[in-house]
Amino acid sequence: MEQKYVYDLHSDHKEWLNKVNFYKDDLRIMRHRLSEILLKNSSIEVRAMAEHFQNQYILQDERADILRHDVNNAMNLLEVSINFNPTAVDHRKVNSDVNLRDAVETYERIFNELRKDSINFFARWM
Repeated sequence: MEQKYVYDLHSDHKEWLNKVNFYKDDLRIMRHRLSEILLKNSSIEVRAMAEHFQNQYILQDERADILRHDVNNAMNLLEVSINFNPTAVDHRKVNSDVNLRDAVETYERIFNELRKDSINFFARWM
């Protein structure tokens, strides 16, 4: 655990939720593009790659939901901590969950790789 000021940690949580929402929107766009490609192409190669991407989109969507849940839980714990001891909240440090931060960063890295691979696939078959 690392220590952060309450407002800084709250800002991190809000940023992470915004990122997760952005990635979920991006997944919706990629699914739409994939369906457009499937309407235009019926080759076995395209179908196989499309299935691969569909599976990856499902996995990343589920992971985004888990991250959102974990971040919301962290925000709730922070709120409980503040309500329990509201004294000098703007000068107090609290524990920051390093594992949650790592999970968000890992998700971003994996998602960006998936996005890059998807864009290459879209460019080839659109």
